[in-house]
Formats: sequence, structure tokens, C-alpha cells
Amino acid sequence: MHAISSVDNSPMPSNPLADLRDVTICAVDSINPALAARALDLSLSQCRFGEAILFTHEVVQTRARHVQIDPIGSLETYSRFMIKELVKYISTPWVLAVQWDGYVVDGSRWTDAFYQYDYIGARWPNSEEGSDVGNGGFSLRSSKLLRAIANDEFELSPDQGEDALICSTWRPALEERYGIRFAPASAADLFAYEYAFPSRPTFGFHGVFNMWRHIEDNAMIEIIRTVDILTLTSPRGVALLKNYCDLRKFACVNAIYRRYRDRANAEGLVSAFVRNGVSEDVARYYVDLCEAS
Repeated sequence: MHAISSVDNSPMPSNPLADLRDVTICAVDSINPALAARALDLSLSQCRFGEAILFTHEVVQTRARHVQIDPIGSLETYSRFMIKELVKYISTPWVLAVQWDGYVVDGSRWTDAFYQYDYIGARWPNSEEGSDVGNGGFSLRSSKLLRAIANDEFELSPDQGEDALICSTWRPALEERYGIRFAPASAADLFAYEYAFPSRPTFGFHGVFNMWRHIEDNAMIEIIRTVDILTLTSPRGVALLKNYCDLRKFACVNAIYRRYRDRANAEGLVSAFVRNGVSEDVARYYVDLCEAS
């Protein structure tokens, strides 16, 4: 079992707000739209954006402008919207794409040096240098990039998410033919984190398994009660459960486990832990903790 460390990366008052008037912040969500609205609103409390947009099929309360779209129910339809449709709605030079489990946590960490790049997102620590930046769930993209990827020469693949297509599959063509600039890992580590935990506070983050660092337990329990069950029982949701077990935060453990058991039995959770890379013995240890919570 890996020990969990923490860093003080909680939202800090920024007076004045970080000036990002050249940036539109947006989220695209038909699965957890109210939580996507929460992510937008938290980000808006840290920065002054040129515009804020929530793309979804239903109306939810948010400070952002609501744009109604057809329901997004799969990775493929999400990727298609981000690659082929988003450009139609963005009038600023950059867009900050966020998701319900990734948002601005410290506006004071913004630097205009990020504007040097057409794409910047959290680093992928297990990818080769040159294709390790990065995560799309919290990412800054230029309008130049949006226009490039909307071209017909870039065809979507049902097996790859839009960030993998942009930052790995299409990166050579985007750099060579369109002059797209991807941020280096050093800049990405200042911008946000996901799987590679940072050595210092960042502007933002992504990943439900990281949310315990940025939200009080009571608020997280409310999210656990309302989040889509498939989201909660995904590998990332199981990773969050493991983190709360390691932290001995049993109120959160119990909230997740109750929802999981509404869908599957204890053996199913053992298998889910094993798929997340732990041995069967360790998986059973975690499930025993959940049963006792």
C-alpha cells in the first residue's frame, strides 16, 4: 500500500481575481451536470474569465451561461464535441476546459507564461517525453488548436479519448503542419496535476481520486450521494475509495461503499480493487475495512 501525502492546495482568496479575460472556461457534461456547474462556479470564484459556458442537455443552476446540446453519453460523443464542435462556441483566444472533478483551486498560481502554449494539461507520468502533456480534463487550449483539430484530416477513433488523440496520435502533425505548441512537462506541473502529485501548489487539478485534497468530508459525502453510479464505480471511483480507506476517513468510505453495494456484492469490489493494481489479499483487506465502516 502506498502512503498518501498531502499538500496545502486548497482554494485561496485572490484579490483581485486572476485576470483571464482572454479565456473562456467551459464544461461539457450530461452525466453529472450539476457537479460540472459546481466546478465552473468554484473556478469563477478564483478568476475573471472572458466567458463561462456549461454545455449540457438540462438546465442546472450555475453562474455560467447555459448552452443546450444533445445528451453526451459516451467518451466517443464527448470527444467528438470537444474536437469538432467546441470551436463554434469560443470567441476568446483560449479556452479552459474543465470537468466536474477538476477545476481551479488557486487562482494566484496562474501565470501569463501559460499563454505561450496552444495546449497545456496535467502531465501523464507514464508516457514518453514529447507525448506526456497531457490530460484534457483540466486543460488550456488555444483557438488556433481548436481550429486545427476541427479539420477533416483529423479523424476520431472510438478507442481513444480526445486528449490522447490531440497530445499523442495527432501531436506530430499538429506541430509540423500547424505550428501548435505543446507545453513542456515543467510548465504542465505548474499548471495542474492528475496522476503525478506535485511538489508545490498548482493552478488546478483533475481526478475524482484527488478530490479529498480540495473538499471537506461532509461536502464530499453529499457529492458521493448524488454522483452518477457508473462514475463512482469506475476505476477512478475505486481509487477514491482506496484513498479514503488509507486516510481512515470512514464516513466517506461508508458513503461510497453503500452506493457500491447497491450495485454489486463484496466480491465485485474485491475484483475492482484487483483491477486497480492491488493484490487479492490487499483487496480483501480494503473490502473488510469497508464492511466494518
